[in-house]
Amino acid sequence: MKDDNEKKLKSHSKFNFRMGILHGIFYTGGIAFGSSNTVLPVFLDHFTGSRILVGLSSSIMGKGGNIAGVLPQLFVASRIEHKVYKRPLLRKAITVRALCWAALALVTYFFAVNYSLITVLGLFLFLALFTFMGGVAVIPFMDIWGKTIPSKLRGKFFGYRQLFGGILAIGTGIIVKFILNSDKISFPDNYALLFLFAFILISISYFALGSVKEPVAEVHKERLPFGKFLNKALKIIKRDKNYTRFLIVRIFSGAIALSLPFYVLYAKDVLKVKLDMIGIFISAQMLGMVISNIFWAHMSDFLGSKKVIQISIFLGILIQLIACFTPEHLSFLFVVLFFLIGFFMSGCKIGKNIFLLDLAPSRNRPTYVSLDGTLRLPVALFPVIGGFMIQYTGWHLLFILTLLILSLGFIMSFYLQEPRTG
Repeated sequence: MKDDNEKKLKSHSKFNFRMGILHGIFYTGGIAFGSSNTVLPVFLDHFTGSRILVGLSSSIMGKGGNIAGVLPQLFVASRIEHKVYKRPLLRKAITVRALCWAALALVTYFFAVNYSLITVLGLFLFLALFTFMGGVAVIPFMDIWGKTIPSKLRGKFFGYRQLFGGILAIGTGIIVKFILNSDKISFPDNYALLFLFAFILISISYFALGSVKEPVAEVHKERLPFGKFLNKALKIIKRDKNYTRFLIVRIFSGAIALSLPFYVLYAKDVLKVKLDMIGIFISAQMLGMVISNIFWAHMSDFLGSKKVIQISIFLGILIQLIACFTPEHLSFLFVVLFFLIGFFMSGCKIGKNIFLLDLAPSRNRPTYVSLDGTLRLPVALFPVIGGFMIQYTGWHLLFILTLLILSLGFIMSFYLQEPRTG
């Protein structure tokens, strides 16, 4: 009987590994059609010159932001930590997330020309719903991978997801460039088409994700009342010093969100690059992601996730230096900047996921994951702060502030203890 269970678990792990890779491929390729770093800022620029609204869009959805996704995580963790199977909640959340892109495509197609206010409000509404449900989905998502992917394969798993997804997203960048530069597809049809493509690819990715077979693992016997759950979470922060340092490093490294949604607008408005360069920037960013994933995956598996986190933050510092010192006649250097953004974002994601899964005890994994998401609320506000700074103080002060906070995160990262060897 024991041998049969082991064979079944091994078979499920292989299937889940393949489904996880497929999810990563199509999700990364699909979300690039609505990139919060490139496509959405320029789309919003059609309706308003407010950098604060651009920052708000990134706070809602951006890689560093996700303010709506922060809100439900502790509550969701308290509701499902005691449950053996968490996949049903995951399926419901990802279905809503996919439908948000279909709704956004329809709003853009029907209202963007004559009803700009409805379009902007619809954009923020569906982005907020998309990320809110992402905050719901991330708890079962991380718990399932923690149960089904062995520690020694996590670097390869998360690296391959982003590696092959990045390859597809490079093609996405080429398509974005063609659509936005086409004389036959005018505004707003071009953006409606991009959001429709996002819906199609993200739906495929969620079909793969919803197909995973969830293994059984030890859980708490009963659900704690929310007040007692919060008390337990606070005790984890006080007791687990390595986890606390990890959270601090995550907040400091998230300071790149101050600048992240504005690089493309800085290139367009200050360095005078043409609109069709957006597709090139997407492809450069995804090429950086593709190339880096091989590097990050092997580094994580052989040297540990701490090294991945440290080098990623150092690359974030280099990004700020390029942004600060690139003159108009060398604007092509922003292709390098977006290439490094791909390196940075991929490394941060892989390093964070693996460090967190290696550190968190199995029974308390939902609590660890939800605390990591919730306590990054300051990071979710960074893009709005960045928008205010550009609006009232200028570009370079923003880049310098980002550089200083990232440098603090880099220094703090040396105090982390590698969870596999600690």
